[in-house]
Amino acid sequence: MPKIHYFQRYSSVENTVTNNTLQLFARVYAYSTTQASQLLTNLTGESIEIGVEINQQEREKGAVPDGVIIQRSFKILIESKVDSPVSIDQLLRHAANFSDEQQKILLLLTKHQVGRQEDTIREKITAQYPDVIFKNITYEGICQAIDPLFQVYEYEMRSLVEDYKEYCNDVGLFDQSQYLMRIVPCGKSLDINRRYGIYFHPSDRGYTQHQFVGMYKDKAVQVLFKIDSVFDVHYDRVRLKKTLVQGRDTDEFDAKLVEVIKEAEAKCGYEVAANHRFFCGFPIATNYIKSSANGLQGARLVNLKEIIGNFSEPSEVAQKLAGREWQ
Repeated sequence: MPKIHYFQRYSSVENTVTNNTLQLFARVYAYSTTQASQLLTNLTGESIEIGVEINQQEREKGAVPDGVIIQRSFKILIESKVDSPVSIDQLLRHAANFSDEQQKILLLLTKHQVGRQEDTIREKITAQYPDVIFKNITYEGICQAIDPLFQVYEYEMRSLVEDYKEYCNDVGLFDQSQYLMRIVPCGKSLDINRRYGIYFHPSDRGYTQHQFVGMYKDKAVQVLFKIDSVFDVHYDRVRLKKTLVQGRDTDEFDAKLVEVIKEAEAKCGYEVAANHRFFCGFPIATNYIKSSANGLQGARLVNLKEIIGNFSEPSEVAQKLAGREWQ
């Protein structure tokens, strides 16, 4: 069944990108004002307080009231760019739209850091509007800022964050696919998947582009491989027909594909001879341990670079993951 997404993927135009990003902020705010405050603080570098502050017997001018309830004011304006150039004049016009807020922050969202241009823009804004704080952040920066906010048991919010990250990757706001491993629960087919270095699922199942497949069973990723080829396959017990989806167009895996199809039916009762997609590679043993309770309910994407740092070969990935724990 195709995956249901929180964020629309029909277009990468700036209005859609802005809408999805604001939708993310709104969902975080609706869930927790504390975590929304932390997210905005992480992004802006300024202390952003959302909600009222309640104090007792705080001295005011010439008097000490029994209680004080304060709502501090702030305003954040956002300009989103995807492929269009940054306009300093446009940003200056935005800066003119602040009024008497205590905190005035102008954010420029871009796919890549604008580099030295950020200093130039900041200088021009500060010269005309000294109270306005300007900052350039990337869509990847948003993902990095929001990622640590939610615990493993906050399933819905973690799912929301993962879908935003996948959305950014899918529409090219940043490309992390070379670092992504898709952890897939294999169950009773693991021995077949492991032996042939092939994972399969229905052709219409959606997924984010990734470079590695991690095969999971019994609370651990036991095998992984770097994707060499991905095919949609039809096998009528006589002839194998393949359509290349990704990677290397080769016949090297043909015999293995046929054996996987036969064994999946004979040993697991799976009918995968048609309408299935096959991810092919060269399997390497590892032991990436799921330490949290319960099993893996569905596929999960992990960024290998965030977990093990830089790597060059699949064998290095397997070695660095072995013995590590995840939740």
